[in-house]
Amino acid sequence: MQFRPIPTFTRKRLSDVVSDQIKALIAEGALRPGDRLPAERELATQLGVSRPSLREALIRLEADGYIEMTGRGGFVVVDMTAAVISKPLAELLLQNARTRSDILELRQGLESIATVYATERATPDDLAAIHAAFESLKTCALSSDRTHLADLDAAFHLAIADSTHNVALAHVMHGIHTLIRESMRQSHRLIDYDDAMEQQLLAQHQAIYDAIMARDAHRARGAAEQHLTYVRTLYEQHAAQPHPITRDRAT
Repeated sequence: MQFRPIPTFTRKRLSDVVSDQIKALIAEGALRPGDRLPAERELATQLGVSRPSLREALIRLEADGYIEMTGRGGFVVVDMTAAVISKPLAELLLQNARTRSDILELRQGLESIATVYATERATPDDLAAIHAAFESLKTCALSSDRTHLADLDAAFHLAIADSTHNVALAHVMHGIHTLIRESMRQSHRLIDYDDAMEQQLLAQHQAIYDAIMARDAHRARGAAEQHLTYVRTLYEQHAAQPHPITRDRAT
């Protein structure tokens, strides 16, 4: 991340200009939740301001909830949407069959368009992040221990959302991340996935991944919609059965 030098002729306080630039980078998606700001000395050099002015701006940004200090020192960007849907609320929403269906409809709409934008806009770094997320998901899906498969599944879709460079879409996806993750976990508990289903789900994720890497937006959207349609069908089939089976599996 390259910060723009602050003009020496500005009429505003330097700390205000620094603060405004960092907030703009967060709003634009150039700085994402979890991104670490450069060390104070380096950042002051990039911005062309004194360290006291920079420190004043960082203190204000921290007080306003944009950044937070880490245990190792320095600052990272805060995920300001993380608490939009809390885990207790997500679990409450998922107790109702109608609400579960609504959540899947929401996922289908958001993830389908996110896949298209990611295909069109992902940078090499974005593609590397999607690749890493998919490989982790794939490794877990092919292993005998699928305990963390729901978390890795959600992380894969979140990496795609982050690659859209649509700030509103990415923040919404981060904001409902808990809801999506809990939805996946519930699916793993309720539905008895046999080996054929496991292979089908992995193949669907592979199709999404391959289309993004090939920069084929039409194929990517189709793969994402096919995946969510399949998951919704599994939910509907389960709802029609009187005896749910609890096993940890993947969606």
